[in-house]
Amino acid sequence: MEDTLAKLPAVILAAGKGSRLKKEKYITPKPLTPLLGLSLLERSILTCCQAGVKEFIIVVGFMKDKLHSHIEELRSKYGLSILTVENSNWESGNGTSVTACSQHLTGPFFLLMCDHLFEPKILEDLITADYGAGVCQLAVDRNIDKPSELKEATLVQIDEKDIRAIGKGIENPDAIDTGFFLCWPLLFSALKKAQEKGDGSLSGGIRELIGTGQIRAVDASRRFWHDVDTPEDFNQGEKRLLERLKTAKRIDGPVSRYINRYFSIKLTRLLAPYHITPNQVSILSTLVGLFGAACFFSIGFLTKWPPLWIWIVSGLAGFLVQISSILDGVDGEIARLKLRPSPYGAYLDYMLDRFVDGFAVMGMVYGTFMLTGNFMIILGGFMALLGLPLSSIHRAKFLAEAKRNYLDEDDGPLRYLPYSRDVRLFIVFLGGVFNIAELAIYLLAIVSNLVALLRLYTVKKAMKN
Repeated sequence: MEDTLAKLPAVILAAGKGSRLKKEKYITPKPLTPLLGLSLLERSILTCCQAGVKEFIIVVGFMKDKLHSHIEELRSKYGLSILTVENSNWESGNGTSVTACSQHLTGPFFLLMCDHLFEPKILEDLITADYGAGVCQLAVDRNIDKPSELKEATLVQIDEKDIRAIGKGIENPDAIDTGFFLCWPLLFSALKKAQEKGDGSLSGGIRELIGTGQIRAVDASRRFWHDVDTPEDFNQGEKRLLERLKTAKRIDGPVSRYINRYFSIKLTRLLAPYHITPNQVSILSTLVGLFGAACFFSIGFLTKWPPLWIWIVSGLAGFLVQISSILDGVDGEIARLKLRPSPYGAYLDYMLDRFVDGFAVMGMVYGTFMLTGNFMIILGGFMALLGLPLSSIHRAKFLAEAKRNYLDEDDGPLRYLPYSRDVRLFIVFLGGVFNIAELAIYLLAIVSNLVALLRLYTVKKAMKN
């Protein structure tokens, strides 16, 4: 699949004016409009890259000089193969932008719009459909329940897989045109026929193919996509991208899912427009967590202070550890939001997490032991330090051996025990804020090691399956 996608160039139309989105003076062309830290054009290109596409043709027209400059930056920044094609006739319709690059294409190619947000699997669906050489494909969305979506959308009538009609205002539509195509050069002659009839739109060219068996529909109803045409579309697109972050990580624990994500996504929204990297956020998260651990350690030197002050320091320590846990979600969210996940970034985050976990527990153990003198706390701390990394090591080892993620379902009833990292740090938070560090230490020690032992059975069962 990836090899096939890499061989197909993606033609991205970025020549239009975008008047409905840009109601003010045209200081910035629509493709350069920033959305959560990336221009619309950059977001389209990087999404294609995630699908495996490596070659791009960008068609420009309106404010082409600014687009040329931006495209050159993207070419240099990401090391991509990008050919820029100018369409001097862009005002006559988006179909003229497609024909403008006809001399550069001799085989199949993807065709999409720069103002569409989407997930890479839409392109994979187009490849998987495989209707054969010489058959153009249009990804369609059959979810047309909202009347508001039909007003401006390009609608499609479908007979099984064959497209029978396309355009705005079609009665009894079966689906919405998503704007994602897998095309063959035969489309160029169809577009020229439509242009000779005075129709410069892409839909006009598609209509020329109807009835020839050369245009078929691919169902993309399950996929995420969003057309950014108006300010309302822009705000909705931003909201939908942020909402998708809530379910992007398959193995989120309950604290991350129901508490941390609420705050981390708000932070991600604030940080996204700036040049802040996920690795920088990982380091910040670690520093905050280590500062919280240092506060726990400091309690050991405050044994003669009034209990209220010790409680305040303990609460600050727990609070900082929980802030670190929230920030630990922001780095991954920024990486996914800006479409630049990094294997090293994931490795760095994994390693730094272990330092925070270890020092937070050691700080709790030292501070609590100095206050109480109870030697059992040290034993509990040793057991907690032994058990805490086992869950992460378990997942990494399972992935290496089974070639898939270990999911919550694989744990069976064990998944209801508080063992995931977000829950562990939340226990540290509660132990600090409510001054019950001793109970928190014992809970971490017992649960982490108990789950590790019981997983010896569940892993065997999961690997057999």
